[in-house]
Amino acid sequence: MSTATAPATGYVHAEVGRLSFLRVLRSEWIKLRSLRSTFWTLVAVVVLVVGFAALLSAAIPNATTLATESGPRGATLDLNNIVATAATFGLRFAQLVVAVLGVLVISGEFSTGMIRSSFAAVPHRFPVLAAKAIMLFAVSFVVGLVSMAASWSIAIGVMSGKGYHRELFAASTLWSILGAAVYLGLVAVFALGIGTIIKASAGGIAAVVGILFVVPILVQVAIGLLPKVTWLADWSHYLINNNGDGIAGLANGSLEPWQNVLTVCIWTAVSFIVGAVLLQRRDA
Repeated sequence: MSTATAPATGYVHAEVGRLSFLRVLRSEWIKLRSLRSTFWTLVAVVVLVVGFAALLSAAIPNATTLATESGPRGATLDLNNIVATAATFGLRFAQLVVAVLGVLVISGEFSTGMIRSSFAAVPHRFPVLAAKAIMLFAVSFVVGLVSMAASWSIAIGVMSGKGYHRELFAASTLWSILGAAVYLGLVAVFALGIGTIIKASAGGIAAVVGILFVVPILVQVAIGLLPKVTWLADWSHYLINNNGDGIAGLANGSLEPWQNVLTVCIWTAVSFIVGAVLLQRRDA
């Protein structure tokens, strides 16, 4: 007695089953934009950067008044630096916001267990982390670019009527806008690495807030209490937030712009690499 066999259809699920890095990127983009916290985080970046620029531009007195109040030192005032300070002041708070987002992108998956599904689809794990980093950098960069362009436009527009002269389309201004946007993207990836290392949302957020906000304050207090310890003041210029100021067009000691960029890249690379190594070795 013979058994009938079903004819082969010849249909192969090769396209459905093939995994590429572009698909991993698309998956991480869907995750990122579907999170409600992403939208409010990016809105907060724009509000902080633009809002502080508007407030400081309106609060800073006229250039002639400021020079008079400064007395003999009035002639040495750097009016361009005052405009840059007003335009970039919100960057100090925006970096905390994107850093929190960077931590939550990975720690949220660890806390809910969703990371196991991601690793089941991408067993090698590193492509998942790399895709998250690319998406975070791209989103933070674009939002930073828009918000910084708006803050500079407001600062220059308001303060030009007060005797401050700075061109929006000058090379130095455009580089400052671009540099601040790059810095926000790098900070988001740096925080992603910290979140990967710690795995917990609360611990990761506490760590990045400490590095970006608390440590610089403590260093400045220590410099004030120990003025003769010159190496502490010298090394403070290599803190990631001070390098961010340098990238955004503010003075950071004697460091050149490329040195500020290189230092932030080193901070980011160390955090990301350590996080990637631990991600491969630890259980999800």
